[in-house]
Amino acid sequence: MALSRDPNNRLGSLVAPSRRRAQSEEETSVAIEREAAPAAARLAKRLDWRVAAKVVTYGRVVWAIDSFAPCRPGMDGIFPALLQVGREVLIPYPLKIFCACLATGYVPAIWRQVKAVFISKPGRDSYGGPKDFRPISLA
Repeated sequence: MALSRDPNNRLGSLVAPSRRRAQSEEETSVAIEREAAPAAARLAKRLDWRVAAKVVTYGRVVWAIDSFAPCRPGMDGIFPALLQVGREVLIPYPLKIFCACLATGYVPAIWRQVKAVFISKPGRDSYGGPKDFRPISLA
């Protein structure tokens, strides 16, 4: 537990709702990924596309991309500065992708990957359950 106050609290000490203890970091990561995975994409209807086009706009995508620190690449290795400088040419592509995600209800699997670190909450008598930790995602 990289950020835990108590180094004795290990990831394997987490207890799932089934009362089974996590045995490894990989096992916990797989369980988190399974729980976070959405249902399969559905066929979008015309109304779904209209709603998605109202919600996901060029201005909102520009705002989101401008909110990133320009020098820190994402998990895909793309520097936000690339998107920020080339916005006129590049933004129509993620705009279409984001609309499709919203209309179909599907988020690509690579976007759901995250490294989670569990920080123990202060003042707990024991650290055996998931509610005894605060999850922090590291991208």
